[in-house]
Amino acid sequence: MKTIDIRLKQSEVNLLCSMIGKNLIAIMHDEFRFTPTSSQAVEMVTENDSSYLYSFTECLDYYGTKEDVAVWSVSDTKLPIIDRKSFIKTPVGEVVKGIILIQENQRMFENGEQTYDVWLTRGIIIDVGDRQIAFEKDVWFSEEIIVHRGYELSKEFSPTEDFCDHWDSSVKAECSREAVVLNPIK
Repeated sequence: MKTIDIRLKQSEVNLLCSMIGKNLIAIMHDEFRFTPTSSQAVEMVTENDSSYLYSFTECLDYYGTKEDVAVWSVSDTKLPIIDRKSFIKTPVGEVVKGIILIQENQRMFENGEQTYDVWLTRGIIIDVGDRQIAFEKDVWFSEEIIVHRGYELSKEFSPTEDFCDHWDSSVKAECSREAVVLNPIK
């Protein structure tokens, strides 16, 4: 069985944890033209600094073939791509009450034997008290970051069945998600 883990690294999770309790001034993202997405990056501006969510493709094993797979990262480093973007500012002006990671586990079985166990970060939900802001990983190859705003945003994410439905008859795919509540760094 092949195991692949492209969840956020612990140092990236710690960076998100450090945002809890801070005033989230705004999120910066591409202008929404046809869909509420930002290509490759979103900036989260807090009172003293910024954090960046990046989505870049890497050549990885995608269930038996080498494919460009979008991998997320969180950083306090502003990459040159940010200066080339025409970000728009979406004001938030609220204290971050909590952050939830949506971790997804994709499992593939061929002829009854598990062949793949894949973990990825499907989304980040930022709770600002009276509403949420969420970033969702689009399909596996896309560098697009879907931006959601509202309430109970984990219900807005693409259904897990989207992963399970497109395999041939000798393959059984399963997909589940878990919500991981982050704690502030003390």
